[in-house]
Amino acid sequence: MKPILTLAVLLAPVFAAEAAAENFWDAIPVSPSTTRPLEVLDDYWNSQFQRVNREVAAAKNCQLVFFGDSITWSWSLGPATGKAIWEKQFLPDHAINMGNSGDITPVMLHRVTRGNLDFPADRQPKVAVLLCGINNFGVTKSAGGKEEWDLGTNCPPQDIADGQRAIAQVFRRRLPQTRLIMLGLLPVADRAKWEKCQKVNAIQAAVTRDSDEVGFIDLQDKFLLPDGTINKSLFTDGLHLTAEGYQTWAQGIAPKLDELLKAPPLTPVKIMLVGGSATEGSDSSRSYRCHLDGLLRQKGHHIDFVGSRHKHNDNKSEPDSYQFDPDHEGHSGKSFAWFAEHMPVLLEKTTPDIAVLQLGAEDIAQDVVSVIASVRAKNPSVKVVLAHPEKHMMSSARSPVVVANIGMDPNTKAPSAGEAQKIAAILAEAISPLMPSKK
Repeated sequence: MKPILTLAVLLAPVFAAEAAAENFWDAIPVSPSTTRPLEVLDDYWNSQFQRVNREVAAAKNCQLVFFGDSITWSWSLGPATGKAIWEKQFLPDHAINMGNSGDITPVMLHRVTRGNLDFPADRQPKVAVLLCGINNFGVTKSAGGKEEWDLGTNCPPQDIADGQRAIAQVFRRRLPQTRLIMLGLLPVADRAKWEKCQKVNAIQAAVTRDSDEVGFIDLQDKFLLPDGTINKSLFTDGLHLTAEGYQTWAQGIAPKLDELLKAPPLTPVKIMLVGGSATEGSDSSRSYRCHLDGLLRQKGHHIDFVGSRHKHNDNKSEPDSYQFDPDHEGHSGKSFAWFAEHMPVLLEKTTPDIAVLQLGAEDIAQDVVSVIASVRAKNPSVKVVLAHPEKHMMSSARSPVVVANIGMDPNTKAPSAGEAQKIAAILAEAISPLMPSKK
């Protein structure tokens, strides 16, 4: 007999994630460094945001992106201090410079969730290099003072590390085939600021990551003299780099970057979440999708939620949280008779490896059979999870069907935040055995 898991045990990972991060996929605590603004008023920042959006939309063979602030930007833009090195070492990989001078982590979160990572599905870069966070210690206003940011000299290093990890998580969720190199903050001439940067780097270095997804490299020693002061020949002003500084950066990441560029793309398991109001959700906290994403990733699974929808409320409201993959096939108010008719169209642009079907009490068996048949027509080896206690049909060795008893009819009402967490925990337990074995 299968052991019964209590709700307290199932939900433990959700609530444990609120503590200080130990795992890369732990939940991101709320702070000024991790709060994405509704809009950004600064004309310069917006111009750079739109520049990157245009380059991403036009990208055809981009293998590499660099994301960050002015230190990244100056590789090939603005003063273009590192341009000769950029053109020699990175341009052959059709690299995109996603730097934005003066940028801070909350604005970076705005960028990565609203366009900067919108590569076509078959054109995702192999590697992204991230250098973020130094400006959180300095920027408090933008847009000529119209925007105020609760950052500056006293910004806690933990908050900045959380902001870096939040940006990196979005990269992995939005670009599931792309591997990341997260860089530690580089040394600065201001000793007090540099001590804070070292704290940020130490926090980041202590986080557990899957090295096949995300690597962390701290280059500080390459920019310091034996006495611990910065090597002035590598900096123009104690913060930004000289051409020699950019060469030092390039050499410091070269072994790892070469390894990742030669590696095959990541192949996450594509999971399609199909159902009504419980799947779509009226907001992020009351959609089980938000919680399921974190639970599966914390277990070490490489996943990619897929579907034609990306929002809440009949696909009209942007998710209020960036901490989950927003893609889904949640259609509030639709029965499985509707899905049986429309499933071939919903599957036109994607092929799921796992389909999670949220059934209501009124959904009849024949409609469910039709939905499963449509998914199997696209992928004969698809694995199916039925989120309903009484439906169990069409299972086979090649395409198994398993049941997850979520203890409620998900289509009678939208679940509360607590119910959404419960559904996610039960589904995570059902999905995990269907995932590929970890190496």
